[in-house]
Amino acid sequence: MLSCNRFIYRSPLLSTYRSGGTEMCDTGTNEYRATREGLSMLKKYAASAAVIGLTALASLGCSSGSGTDDKSGSASPAATGGTSSSPAAASANKKTEKVYVYANLGNLSQTTETSKPEASEEVKKAILDKTGIEVIPIIPPKGSENDKLNILLASNEPLDIFKGTMAEHQAKGAAMPLDELLDKYGPNIKKLWPDNWGKEAWDALKGQDGKIYAIPEIPVLAGNTVLLREDWLNKLGLKMPKTIDELEAVLQAFKDKDPAGNGQTIPLLTDLSGLNMGLAAGFMDIAYANWLDTDGKVKPPVLNPGYKDFVVKMADWYKKGYIYKESFSSNRDKLIELVKQNRAASAAVWYTTVLGNDSVLRQNVPEAKYAVAGELQGPKGFVTSTGGVSRGGYMISKNAKNPEAAIKYIDWLQSDIENYLTAFFGVKDKHWKYTDPQNKIMEGLNRDYIGEYITGGSFAITVQYRKNDPVAAPQFDYMGKYITDMTRVKKPSLLSVEYKFDQKAISQKVPTLADITRMIDQEVVKFIMGARPISEFDKFLQELNKAGLDKWIDAYTSEYNRVKG
Repeated sequence: MLSCNRFIYRSPLLSTYRSGGTEMCDTGTNEYRATREGLSMLKKYAASAAVIGLTALASLGCSSGSGTDDKSGSASPAATGGTSSSPAAASANKKTEKVYVYANLGNLSQTTETSKPEASEEVKKAILDKTGIEVIPIIPPKGSENDKLNILLASNEPLDIFKGTMAEHQAKGAAMPLDELLDKYGPNIKKLWPDNWGKEAWDALKGQDGKIYAIPEIPVLAGNTVLLREDWLNKLGLKMPKTIDELEAVLQAFKDKDPAGNGQTIPLLTDLSGLNMGLAAGFMDIAYANWLDTDGKVKPPVLNPGYKDFVVKMADWYKKGYIYKESFSSNRDKLIELVKQNRAASAAVWYTTVLGNDSVLRQNVPEAKYAVAGELQGPKGFVTSTGGVSRGGYMISKNAKNPEAAIKYIDWLQSDIENYLTAFFGVKDKHWKYTDPQNKIMEGLNRDYIGEYITGGSFAITVQYRKNDPVAAPQFDYMGKYITDMTRVKKPSLLSVEYKFDQKAISQKVPTLADITRMIDQEVVKFIMGARPISEFDKFLQELNKAGLDKWIDAYTSEYNRVKG
């Protein structure tokens, strides 16, 4: 996990964490993953197209059961089409303003459909009537979304809003600062982000000049987790484990009692990322992430004294047959198949790997139900590590012709859930409807409109509604109860500073960076599988130094000292 500063969206249902409203997935489609530069803090920090029709923020998003007002304040009359002195309402009384939106939220990349012209025009008019803004979408070419965006940003073609990153777009001067625009036209944007999600999300979107260059889309997430078959626990008279010893006893029972039958039970389904992010922190005094040692140097998690204890325990579990023997040679699709085949008694993986696919399992085994081991702790406390801070969000092009209207539009979208749903799913009661208005549970009525006017996606909206779809329900539940609950996890010790590190400078100082990362992954797997004796672990750390780990430590420490100033 030598470094983890970038994120990829995926949505829970389709495994794609979408930015915009409800699709957040995992490593499979658009998952909400955080890519790692060194040892990748989370191999999967992505997010979810599982419910593609839902949103591009969190695959079908998860529902917290609370309405928009709970998160972003009371909806202004402008949000509902009434009169108000708010910026959005004021604009409705003026001449029409045009806003050009690059539709790269993620929802369009998940479908081959297109909106019916009449439906698209109806949604455009609905937005225009309520805001005074004519939204003109620019549809990205599938597979070349970033290339098209870069061309637009380098040309004189009209473009106002796009989803970008600090490293790729702000650093190259493609985005304009938003502070004054937000102060004047974005009150609801600021209200939307919950205080308990921390200020890191906003701070990570500031440039070296201290100005904000993007509107955040996702907070720090805890997507890797330990899940157990609750129905099998009950069948065997077992309780949900709260300690590593209790979990080990449960795994032993699953292996001995074989609830799947015919020797098909897999006590623990996992992969290296799932083990590291879902269990390792329980053996360490900090999260599985880069950390600052007492000598003042930044080091990778493999050098944490507790990590060796973790590897020893995992090696023991593997030897005893608790961990699926092909865990480290199987891809995500293989793990999903094993879940569907009614074989996985428990799992330590990115949550959508299981919760995004158990609906297929329930078709054949209706009583099957996975539950989160939310109170599980190891010798050093909670077992789950969060990912890092995202440096991506919604930006206004430096060459935008109407940046004021662009911020007004995003503010309107984020001021009320129905505004957002209109841009994402279409006209209420024609393209979608509520099945439970109080809890903001909705369902699509048709696919006449597919969401080309949506932008400004935010996980803070994703957790405000959900789709009336039993397939998406387990993922929504996890997002609503666990994924942002920081009381049951450990955050990276460098969370507030590592996103400021100059990764390009680090790569230049450590030409063997990728080799070190690969070496750590490969050797840790060997130790767990017994292909290399644990007695050689210290020797392995010495081998890392020969591979350039000393340069890695110097480079990261230098960045830490530079940032801390």
